[in-house]
Amino acid sequence: MRKRRVSGTPGAAPRARRKWVSHGLSNRIVYGGLHYGARWLPLPVLNAINLAGNTLAIAFLRKTKAGIRENFRLALEVSEFEAARLTRRLFFEYGKATIDTWRLRSEAFVPRIETFETDHEVLSRQTAKGRGFLLVTGHVGNWEMGAVTLRRHNLTTAVVGQPELDPDVQEMRLKLRERLGVESIDIGSSMATAFKVRAAVERGRAVALLVDRAYPEDRVFVPFFGRKTSFLKSPALLARFCGCDILPGFFLRAPDGSYFNLWGEPIEADPSLSPEEDAARIMSRVAADLEAVVRANPTQWFNFYRFWTEPEAPLKM
Repeated sequence: MRKRRVSGTPGAAPRARRKWVSHGLSNRIVYGGLHYGARWLPLPVLNAINLAGNTLAIAFLRKTKAGIRENFRLALEVSEFEAARLTRRLFFEYGKATIDTWRLRSEAFVPRIETFETDHEVLSRQTAKGRGFLLVTGHVGNWEMGAVTLRRHNLTTAVVGQPELDPDVQEMRLKLRERLGVESIDIGSSMATAFKVRAAVERGRAVALLVDRAYPEDRVFVPFFGRKTSFLKSPALLARFCGCDILPGFFLRAPDGSYFNLWGEPIEADPSLSPEEDAARIMSRVAADLEAVVRANPTQWFNFYRFWTEPEAPLKM
């Protein structure tokens, strides 16, 4: 039998690793301090660290701030003043979300998720099919809380992604995932990853992917805030290969520190379309859901770099 290729590119080479953010804070010192401090320090102290640390970040990370301001200006069509205000708020929101993430290492921290009944309805429809599904999300909110939500509904998460560039940071993330009962699927060759994903789906896993940072060999252009934007193509191809639904899901932090989840409608692959046509259809739906969530929660849109660059997004679609 001929193997179906999941990636649209020839060969089966591993995807090149890339540093997306324009700052250097995702390192063993910063993450290590949070990794251990969030477990033991009281919340008022952690909040003070967030206030002091991000005040300094706002003062010194000029390139990062400029990229974020441009994201808000292009996406929301706001003034420079409003874009700058949203940028400052985003730094502090990210600090709160990061503290919450590392606090998950402590049994004393039990995050409140206010959408349990809605989550149950959505997830029950997926589990009733007797197989797993692909849970797709973007860099908005606290995606690590997705594993907490799924665990409360007796679902195991398997995260597809590349290891952190810093091996110490990667080890910290793996320890956190182990604490949450999360499996990891590292991206290798296209077919090796595809078979691992399909095996996870057949075991009833919710296979989670972040889809809004694409690579030249794995992308499809879709409308996003009225601009031609590249999203990952592989989630749509995996849905065809695995014969499972794609479920968009987003995990947001409320002002009081609780969390609430927003869900898109499940999306099925359409075998009557070509893989390219189906990828454009599916990922356009996902991008529309992500756009709506970002519009409602702009200061939780955590892209610390210029999201749109030439020539990928110069024109309206």
